[in-house]
Amino acid sequence: MTGNKSYIYIHALWAVQDNQPLLSLPVRKVLFAHTQQEATAKGIQLVIVNGAADHVHCLFKMMPVQNLSGIIKQLKEIMAFWLNENKLLLQPFEWSEFYAAYSVSPTTLDKVTDYIVKQEQFHAGKTLAQELEAFDKLNAHL
Repeated sequence: MTGNKSYIYIHALWAVQDNQPLLSLPVRKVLFAHTQQEATAKGIQLVIVNGAADHVHCLFKMMPVQNLSGIIKQLKEIMAFWLNENKLLLQPFEWSEFYAAYSVSPTTLDKVTDYIVKQEQFHAGKTLAQELEAFDKLNAHL
């Protein structure tokens, strides 16, 4: 066998501090493009990033030398630093310290990617709390 074939896909999400809806659509579009570039520069294989006004979803490929909390910390820092540095919000920006992360089978990457792409539509009818509850129920049966 040639080359390293060890990696895992992770779907992670985290919220704005106090679940405040601070991330407007125009801000998210620019923020996520910037995050994609910065993540690549830092060796994070970010497949997709998207979200709603109060939280973010990421799908990334984690290599054996990386750790989950380190990747999420870097992604949060990239976004918070950029938002605060560019003064796009009326107040200093912070993330909640908590996050949720789920492993993703390579066979379901298309479904997860589609789900992340459609966050705006999904959250037209559901809150972040309802979304997390659904994830918990789904994973309780595994």
